[in-house]
Amino acid sequence: AARKAALEAKLQQIQELLKGAPATPVETAFPCATGPSDHCLVKFSDREIKVVIGTSEHIQQPLVDQICHIVDAAYSKVGKHKRVDRYDAVDRLEMGDAGPQANRVLHLAFLGEVLVGCASSTFSPGWTPEGCGHWGLLAVHPDYQNSKVATALVIAAERRLATISAAVQIEYQYTEGEDFSTRLREWYEGKLGFTGDSHPLKPGQTVFRRCRKRIPKMEQEKGHYRRLQEIETWLETQIAALEPEESSESEETSEASAMHTGEQSAGGYPVRAA
Repeated sequence: AARKAALEAKLQQIQELLKGAPATPVETAFPCATGPSDHCLVKFSDREIKVVIGTSEHIQQPLVDQICHIVDAAYSKVGKHKRVDRYDAVDRLEMGDAGPQANRVLHLAFLGEVLVGCASSTFSPGWTPEGCGHWGLLAVHPDYQNSKVATALVIAAERRLATISAAVQIEYQYTEGEDFSTRLREWYEGKLGFTGDSHPLKPGQTVFRRCRKRIPKMEQEKGHYRRLQEIETWLETQIAALEPEESSESEETSEASAMHTGEQSAGGYPVRAA
């Protein structure tokens, strides 16, 4: 009862804050994203990609194995070494159970019912400045690369980070003159708008690039209210989950009381003993 009362008080506070929320603008340009952070639908002119946050509900043999395979295959295709074993995949999925309270989560991208990619996002990884979130582990199944899956994952991850963070950081390995590194840098530091240090490099020289970008104020404001809505939904779910428990406890108390006053239970209905 005490926990329920505390949750209801918090819910009332959140609902008061939401009264001042501006109307959500209708997105007309592509790509655009709709829905909460844990179930984001990214729309393009020719397709829709569903990006959800993994939870323990996704811990099933085929899906966990698919996550491990996608990461392995995506990085191996470009000559990079990155592995996620089953224990790591399960651990990352379980982190999503905390809902809005989760720090690091694993985003899963689906085309229809097919898992095609994944990425992680973290509010506070421990190695970024305060207020700077992070995304990484971006991996798309080789059969679905160049199909806008990576873009959908980045949009979903940065959209989640915008609910708390003011900036985003990424890191990647870059080799001067390498075709793959050149394309990656053009995408990260060109199309996606990240900025990193600019030091002259010799051909073949490899460095670890750390890049950041600011989240626009408008996106932070929209993210702030979206987070309040997500907390509201989470609190309502938690309160609803407590109600059956309270009902069960109430029934047990009534039955115990009936037995104490000389009543017995028959077929679930209390009857007075003769």
